[in-house]
Amino acid sequence: MKIVVVGGVAAGASAAARSRRLDEAAEIVMLERGQHVSFANCGLPYHIGGVIRDRDRLLLQTPESLKAALNLDVRVGQEVIRIDRAARRVSVRRLKDGSTYDEAYDRLVLCPGALPVVPPLPGVEHPRVFVLRNVDDMDRIKASVDAGARGAVVIGAGYIGVEMAESLRHRGLEVDVVEMMNQIMPPLDREMTRELESHMAAHGVRLHLGTAAAAFREKDGRLAVELVNGDLLTADLVVLCVGVRPDASLAKAAGLDVGERGGIRVNEWLQTSDPDIYAAGDAVEVVQAVTGRRMQVPLAGPANRQGRAVADHIFGRGGGYANTKGTAVVKIFDMTAGGTGASERVLKAEGVAYRKVYIHPSGHAGYYPGTAPMHVKVLFAPDTGKLLGAQVVGFDGVDKRLDVLATALYAGLTVHDLQHLELAYAPPYGSAKDPVNMAGFVAANLLKGDVEAWYAEDFPAQTSRGWILDVRGPSEYEEWHIPGARNIPLGKLRASLGQLDRGSPVFVYCKVGFRSYLAYRILKQCGFEARTLSGGSLTFIGHHGYDVCEGQRQAPVESYPDERVAARTAPAGAADVDLRGLQCPGPIRKLAEAAQALKPGDVLTAVASDPGFAQDGPAWCRRQGHEVLAVERRGAETTLRLKKGEPCVVAPAAGAPAAGDKKTMVVFSGDLDKVMAAFVIANGALAMGSDVTMFFTFWGLNALRKAGPQAAGKGLLDRMFGWMMPAGARRLTLSKMHMLGMGTAMMKHVMRSKRVDDLSALMEQAVKGGARLVACSMSMDVMGLKREELIDGIDIGGVAAFLGEADGARMTLFI
Repeated sequence: MKIVVVGGVAAGASAAARSRRLDEAAEIVMLERGQHVSFANCGLPYHIGGVIRDRDRLLLQTPESLKAALNLDVRVGQEVIRIDRAARRVSVRRLKDGSTYDEAYDRLVLCPGALPVVPPLPGVEHPRVFVLRNVDDMDRIKASVDAGARGAVVIGAGYIGVEMAESLRHRGLEVDVVEMMNQIMPPLDREMTRELESHMAAHGVRLHLGTAAAAFREKDGRLAVELVNGDLLTADLVVLCVGVRPDASLAKAAGLDVGERGGIRVNEWLQTSDPDIYAAGDAVEVVQAVTGRRMQVPLAGPANRQGRAVADHIFGRGGGYANTKGTAVVKIFDMTAGGTGASERVLKAEGVAYRKVYIHPSGHAGYYPGTAPMHVKVLFAPDTGKLLGAQVVGFDGVDKRLDVLATALYAGLTVHDLQHLELAYAPPYGSAKDPVNMAGFVAANLLKGDVEAWYAEDFPAQTSRGWILDVRGPSEYEEWHIPGARNIPLGKLRASLGQLDRGSPVFVYCKVGFRSYLAYRILKQCGFEARTLSGGSLTFIGHHGYDVCEGQRQAPVESYPDERVAARTAPAGAADVDLRGLQCPGPIRKLAEAAQALKPGDVLTAVASDPGFAQDGPAWCRRQGHEVLAVERRGAETTLRLKKGEPCVVAPAAGAPAAGDKKTMVVFSGDLDKVMAAFVIANGALAMGSDVTMFFTFWGLNALRKAGPQAAGKGLLDRMFGWMMPAGARRLTLSKMHMLGMGTAMMKHVMRSKRVDDLSALMEQAVKGGARLVACSMSMDVMGLKREELIDGIDIGGVAAFLGEADGARMTLFI
């Protein structure tokens, strides 16, 4: 048998190689119009960006290596220009000299791939307007960057577009990305992409969404890119990444069936309308696994499997290729995003019934350094729970969960099955309840009626028929909340039920959905009509942005240059401090301690896993007069390099308190969580250079008591007070969920596992850092406490002493 394969790379090379492995006697000819028959198409942006330095590593096979290993007759630089189906032969043109010849076949395999879409815009033919489809394109773009390009515009924010943007930023270029849709990564649903956009902005990529390029022209030796919204961008090169179209011209000219979207039509065996001609790869139409609709899926994985399936059928091995799930993943700086199956947008367009859930678990155990919340969206059938699609966005473990969900989709599993998957667990890699399991738990609860959900898109049309309940803490509520929401923290909800309107639906929410689920269960079982926001405020903000919230703004994203651009040579005396695993304010406190040991001009490198450190670290440096040399984010970790400044009083930023100012606190509560909050704030203020005075009165005095017997000489009433009150920091209990000691013990265990300092350690740090702790003399007298019953280092004073301290303070807190 003689097999002629038109085109190489993924599908063509796989078909030819598999055919040889099945039949040593077959004559196999590969005809490739380019000069590279087998190359890593998906690696092209990374060579431009310098991550893959050796160009030859992208060239997987050559005509010589394929001849030696598989005895394939590979001819590059030769283009098939016509198919004679009756004579069973193709006409071939040698691109080197234009000569032609005919090649006969018994079976013909068409793998011509796809062509980049080039919009017919004025100036698009400019020599510095590029596309990226093959090795030659890569070489041209890289040469332009190597020649000293300072800026680039990427048109299109799909998979290739965002990879190009990242690669060009790695080379130090200023990068603008233009995308016609109002989001990056159009294959994903809108609410899943907003954090990706913030992440790109933080790495210096300027996004222009909801607009498109209108024209390209030369301007002062550079390229001017006009946008349809009137903006004008200036750069040294433009890369068009607006998509590809199937190269079906050869098949169409031969009278083979071509679909509505321009792809070659094939059956389940990948045969065209001529049974002796097969087609595979980016040029063919495939069946979408969920919707059953025909579509183009230009991905290397499906192309390779299709090439193999073609060879199997040619040699009677059966097989075939049923459909495509469209599973894909992308790296965007330190984040990863991807999806499998159908998106919500596709399901709506095709009229497929579905339900959905959102969850935001950590990539691995939260107490192990280096993780951050990921965003998971799962779509499933409303009757059976059969998986229809999934999307995952985050820093670590994204590809792992995506692959599990893609496998579940292939196997026809339901969300009920996801609950029972036994997945690998160790703290560096996952959690005992894996995110895939958690998605199954939440979705199964929804199907079983254990929970009723509302969604971000229900605001405000649906929520206006009831009222919105925010069960987060007061500080979270003040920082950001859904307009019109009423705040009742979860711990106070049961006590507030009698004051709530039972006649209207309650739309509950929290940050990620767990606290609101607990609140929903309370409300539902107490007779309220309630629903909980799926995915919490994180998903709500992903859908709406912050602009729906009157008077509330998102904190600006601070942009840091690429490390290779911003970092400076570290002088002698550089030091390192590992802050990973510490929770706020631990990283800042430890950073301040490490900086104290340095001399002016010394460089310190700090690594933290706390998500807020990327903003907190530079803010602290500016406050203390230190110079920020570089801020680099890798995964969920942030590396900060600073140069210690000269001792000075640093002028504050607008609206910020002056360095060296005073903070005073009245600690009235004796609850463990409230006293801890007081010392967390105190240590943070000390780290920022403030003087701190803490005035302990009434129940707050219990935090200052020593463990052990009471002082001698006390009367009966005083001794009774001493017996009834907790003696010292280790005996304090939670204000809520104490549960006869079980809740407090559980909280302390969680704090230890997450490396959060206990109250005794926080108090010791505050005293060591210079905080002044004052015990109220009047309260001591009322409660029968003597000086010797309090821990060392405590001052005793009255109200006048405290007010004197407060007069010189810029802030006073009552806790």
